[in-house]
Amino acid sequence: KQEKTQSWFYFARLIPAKQLTLTTLLGVTRIGISLIWPYILYRLVKNDAFSSAGALYTGIAFVALLIAIGGLISFRQSVVNIKILQTFSGALIEQIWQKMNRLEWFAFNQRSRVYYNDMLMVETWRLLGGIGALLDTLIVNGITVGVLTIFIALISPLMFILCLAGLLLTFSAQFLSMVKLRPHLKHFHKAWRDQHHWVSRSVDQFDLIKLERGYEESLNLHRENTGSFLTANAILLREQARWRTVNQLTGNTIRIGVLVIGLFWVQEQMVQISELLVIFLIVTVIQGNLTQTPGALTGFMESQEASRIISDFLSEPEEKPRAGPHPGAISRISIRDLTFSFPGTSVGLKTDIDLEKGKIYLWTGKNGTGKSTTAHLLLGLLTPDSGTLTINNREESWDTLKALRSRFSFLNQHSPVFMGTVRENLIFGQPEKELAWNRLTKGWLSNLLPAGMDVNTRRVGDRGEGLSGGEAKRITLIREMLRSSEVLVLDEPLNHLDQYAVDEIRREVVRCKQEAIVIIISHQQGFEDIADEIRQF
Repeated sequence: KQEKTQSWFYFARLIPAKQLTLTTLLGVTRIGISLIWPYILYRLVKNDAFSSAGALYTGIAFVALLIAIGGLISFRQSVVNIKILQTFSGALIEQIWQKMNRLEWFAFNQRSRVYYNDMLMVETWRLLGGIGALLDTLIVNGITVGVLTIFIALISPLMFILCLAGLLLTFSAQFLSMVKLRPHLKHFHKAWRDQHHWVSRSVDQFDLIKLERGYEESLNLHRENTGSFLTANAILLREQARWRTVNQLTGNTIRIGVLVIGLFWVQEQMVQISELLVIFLIVTVIQGNLTQTPGALTGFMESQEASRIISDFLSEPEEKPRAGPHPGAISRISIRDLTFSFPGTSVGLKTDIDLEKGKIYLWTGKNGTGKSTTAHLLLGLLTPDSGTLTINNREESWDTLKALRSRFSFLNQHSPVFMGTVRENLIFGQPEKELAWNRLTKGWLSNLLPAGMDVNTRRVGDRGEGLSGGEAKRITLIREMLRSSEVLVLDEPLNHLDQYAVDEIRREVVRCKQEAIVIIISHQQGFEDIADEIRQF
């Protein structure tokens, strides 16, 4: 409970104060109007306004005007609340996005794309739904119900006791429905996430299925996962319908009971007929407000769960960039006694590294011997368990490498190709895009552009869908080579490339070493004759 309270208080700080003040004033005005018109109507009936048609019509017209004004104010408050949610959601989504990009590299890669999609879309919208319910329904309706109930007590203490009992029964039924629905709601959201994961997984199986493998297995899993999702949804809808019916029956029964008992008291002259009519009308208004409560409470409960999930995400460890002056132009990097092991594994990396500007280093070895891990450590994406880092013969902290990433280029084995045009992928991250594009098209890198496509308009699907392996490799290689970097790391750069591209890359790598430290990680032949040092891992 304390964690939820803290997270809700934290998220509430994102609501703009000016708009929150405005919606509060509008809400208070709505409450005031909802109290004034029953009082005026009561005074009309109490003063026997029926004997004067003019006074009656004037009073009714004024009450109708107040109700209309209340409706307009309610609409205006909804508009303000929408602006609040828009501002709030923008701030929250940006905070989640920034948090995602500040995570430690390893912590980020422990989560799937579906998880981050949930953070940015699903959980955010659940949280917004709860805040919307709080602003639009729970607060204003709750205060209105409370004050109208007090108004009934001022009219007739006897009827107040009767109505209070009815309202307690109504609230009890709604509270019980909320308690009963919550497990089904949580189960449905778990099933929804499982289905989301399954859909992503099944799409990734497409090429395998087209090769006539795993169709029955995939179909059975599809039916199992989809069946679980639809069953959870059906159970939730059925339980919602059941408790909606219970609440409707409870409300109608209470209305009838109040009317019957009230008429009996009128006959016994314990209550006046005018008081009964006004009170019955007020009870109807109160129950109308209460009928919105279950849905609002459900949204509020979902938002509590969402706030906990988002809070857990926002508490994930993130990188701490190095402050202070950065080293000058990098001419030498030395690492001594470096040790590293991934959490939960017993296999560790132990190595020493010496790198100098003007040299090409070729790292070879079997899979899993630590070549790519060493590169990730050198780029500051991972932090070693121990070791000493020296840059330009000066000892530095490991966080220094994080601050130097903008001066590094890195072609990963699975370098990202994102959804968009080929051109957008090629010049992503360039501060002056047109200048970078002109440099690309007029230089040697243009020879690596995928043949036969208009790179300005050709669109790429999710994770490079629609491109061949060679086309994707050329695009990511151009993107890295286009940068002016002091350390160039190429991890398996020859995968999927033809001999022409290999020859072009070899020539450019030799040129690049004059300005940078060049590291090539490769299992394939092709760089041995240009490497200044070959390291077997």
